[in-house]
Amino acid sequence: MLKSYLKIAWRNITKQKFYSFINILGLTIGMTCCFLIFIYVQFELSYDKFHEKKEQIYRVVTDVKTPTEVIEADITSAPMGPNLKADYPEIKSAVRVYFTKCL
Repeated sequence: MLKSYLKIAWRNITKQKFYSFINILGLTIGMTCCFLIFIYVQFELSYDKFHEKKEQIYRVVTDVKTPTEVIEADITSAPMGPNLKADYPEIKSAVRVYFTKCL
């Protein structure tokens, strides 16, 4: 039964080459897009998973409000870490990350 299905499929592919090409190309593009989306999602979900106590790590962000929009930025003031640590006793340590572009 499977042999006859494959034979009929092959005959249709060779008989209608243009439509077969379009169908195979569409299937290839769709599968490639799904694979790339899967890889991207896996990467985003694996961010910072190498830390031993990853469930205890938090990141503070700032909402910058302009007249037209709200921008979420990963920028905070310099004394934010020490003040949070002083105000909340459950904070064990605080780290500031400084990003600069090296040209």
